[in-house]
Amino acid sequence: MPLVPGTSHTVTKNAAVGGVVSSTIDPFQGVEHGRSVLADSYTTLTVAQSAITEASPGVLTSTAHGLSTGDVVSYHSEGGTSLVTSVGTVADGTTYYVEKMSADTFELATTAALAAAGTTLQITNDGNDSQTFRRVIGKVA
Repeated sequence: MPLVPGTSHTVTKNAAVGGVVSSTIDPFQGVEHGRSVLADSYTTLTVAQSAITEASPGVLTSTAHGLSTGDVVSYHSEGGTSLVTSVGTVADGTTYYVEKMSADTFELATTAALAAAGTTLQITNDGNDSQTFRRVIGKVA
């Protein structure tokens, strides 16, 4: 089963083979044995239209966003007009990789390697005032 961003997968060893041990694999965390990472645990940043620069590259501003270069975020229009980038209209749940510019600004890339290299997306439409970006975080269940 492929790993899907925002989900987790648990493999449990058969109890008949010497006890039950589970391993949860989450696409945003390493493998953890005997612990679960809840897939619905995430931080949410609401980024209003006025906080997005329509440019190449597009810069998003969110005070003390807490993101690091390489972090994976998913976009959600929250029912409003969707963000549009140089690769097209962004569908809800689309994942991007962050390039951290400062404690308050970041840019979006389509891969971790592009984010690390500073090759980020052009933003051609700044979406709506309720749109969010979610970064999955791990929690012990």
